[in-house]
Amino acid sequence: MGTETTIQDALTASEIKAANELTRRWFASRESIPAVASGLGIWPLLAALVTGAVHETRNELLAATGLDADQAAKMPAALLEAVRATPSIRLALALWAGARVTLDPEWIAGLPVEAVGSLTGDAAADKAVLDAWASRNTGGLIERMPLDFSRPIDLVLASALSIRTTWRTPFEDSSRAFNQGPWAGLGRCRVLTATLNDDVLRVADNASVLTVPGDGDIDVLLALGRDGLAPQAVMNVLIDAATDPVWGRSSNGLSPGERATGVEVTEYQSMRPQAGPEVEVQTVRFKLDADLDLSDDADALGLVTASDADRARFDRLAAEPVYVTQAKQTAMSVFSATGFEAAAVTAIAMTRAAAFAKPKHRHIRASIRFDRPFAYLARHRPSGLILIAGWVDEPELD
Repeated sequence: MGTETTIQDALTASEIKAANELTRRWFASRESIPAVASGLGIWPLLAALVTGAVHETRNELLAATGLDADQAAKMPAALLEAVRATPSIRLALALWAGARVTLDPEWIAGLPVEAVGSLTGDAAADKAVLDAWASRNTGGLIERMPLDFSRPIDLVLASALSIRTTWRTPFEDSSRAFNQGPWAGLGRCRVLTATLNDDVLRVADNASVLTVPGDGDIDVLLALGRDGLAPQAVMNVLIDAATDPVWGRSSNGLSPGERATGVEVTEYQSMRPQAGPEVEVQTVRFKLDADLDLSDDADALGLVTASDADRARFDRLAAEPVYVTQAKQTAMSVFSATGFEAAAVTAIAMTRAAAFAKPKHRHIRASIRFDRPFAYLARHRPSGLILIAGWVDEPELD
């Protein structure tokens, strides 16, 4: 049996950093942090668009991915291959195109899509097919494709990401009411408690970050910011903590009586000697979902020019001018006593621009009237091969 490719083998450190920084920039650009979202779900789709774009459209997408052109061409396939070796993570990419666009065969050949399908133009039928794909590739966690099928769609690029992990140390699940703070008055809440015997808590001046280890090489990190720290700033700190192994300091270095954000260090007596770190955790169970219109984040995601019918240039993607008309993501996450699961389906829809192009130049028109017999032929445009020819002796009669 051959050696399986891991994510760290498939992607360079700079590529992993690029993916993380996309998430950082995207969240920092928003007025509020989404309840749940996935930058990783967007990243390979942007890279796929890079390979079909030219000029300013391509440059903006490259800047958003944090990759160079060669990396963007190779990354989606490398990511898919690596994820196959990680049972706790599932990732799929797919492409569907309608009859109004002629896709470049080289562009299609470079895409590691699990499915290449057709759009019929029947909105209900197309929605059913794409919804089924979303459900199948997230194990039923997300049951629909986040697109408006009442709008014209000629091409769809989509990703489906799902994560499932079980805690090494399960939590106790109980019910209680909070007597103070912003959750006071909510009534009884689901509270999770556990004691983790690992060095999993790190603290800094402005935040404390807990790492909850799961199986399948999955960790879930929780960050608590100091009072008054904006959500974007807490998220920024968490990304720092998640990507920098020397961020902050271990709670093991705190002495009894010392405090950090949300952290208090105490001592107690026991009949058994302490064998290692002890981190007592109280958190809450959560089940969250979000529907995001990524067009609102066009600047951060490199989609400004790509979404402009007049300026978008995807010359290496399709023979006809196309542009991005929808970019959306639906996501969910569940943090429970036994583990964590989450999923995100991201979709980018494109439409032919020709029907919407604004006139810019003066034209001189010549007219001809076929009011007597004439000849015709059809040919294969790329090769010039004539496919059929004939003569029209008279029109069809009513």
